[in-house]
Amino acid sequence: MVIARISGGLGNQLFQYALGKSLALLNNTSLYIDLSYYKYEYETDTPRKFKLHPFALDCSILDTSPYVYVSKATKLLPNRSFRPFVQFVKEEQFHIDPAVLKTRANLIILDGCWQSEGYFANCADVIRKDLTFKRETGDLFASYRSKIERTDVPVSLHIRRGDYVSHPEFSQSFGFLGLDYYNKAIPVMIQRFPNATFFIFSDDPEWVRENLPLNVPHEFVINTGRDADLDDLQLMSLCDHHIIANSSFSWWGAWLNPKRNKQVIAPERWFKNKPSWDTKDLIPAAWMRI
Repeated sequence: MVIARISGGLGNQLFQYALGKSLALLNNTSLYIDLSYYKYEYETDTPRKFKLHPFALDCSILDTSPYVYVSKATKLLPNRSFRPFVQFVKEEQFHIDPAVLKTRANLIILDGCWQSEGYFANCADVIRKDLTFKRETGDLFASYRSKIERTDVPVSLHIRRGDYVSHPEFSQSFGFLGLDYYNKAIPVMIQRFPNATFFIFSDDPEWVRENLPLNVPHEFVINTGRDADLDDLQLMSLCDHHIIANSSFSWWGAWLNPKRNKQVIAPERWFKNKPSWDTKDLIPAAWMRI
């Protein structure tokens, strides 16, 4: 059994599920997800909700404390004194730790963010299948989807501000990328795809309207309601190409696009102030960093 502790926002949740599923397949066992994080709110974190219900997940939700499963596993398995049956795997570094994928135990408990495609590259097709959207959408979503599908070259562009500007910790560790990145990335995309139309996704669209010069065909995507983030993510994935922010949210918006010839532009600087966090494994090799 693999137990993946799920925490944080939608992007983090997807990374955590992906590694959990990868290790479950490597160990030929079942995957459980621990949602205890969402029973509380934390002063140091932006309030979040579990958002993976609309996906075709292949897992079970943990119905009690992981320690109950640890207790059962150590009591029921033979020869427990001679080899490890339970292994807690806590993320110790931001870049890939090869030892994680070599973890073999009867019960594996994962705690971390695991932000790299490398943790599930062995089963990427399975992850894409599991992360198929299975949900009802409204008229506004349908309108945006129709516009994307009728556009010759739709490009998603994500600008995250929100807690990257207002949160005392996240504004210092992540931080808003700034406009220079987008002013460099847009011409690169236009040079390659002169007929591109940009679909703008942001948690602060009015600020973007006032501050980012967009002398290119574009459309602001402004979804509303409790599942606006899921609407945004799904619509991003329907675009042909992507300019992402320093955000796991738009990382997944680009990754869930199955097109093999997609162009994805990502920021070279992911963190504003995490000099010891190595991001070499964060961006897939086929994506461009600016």
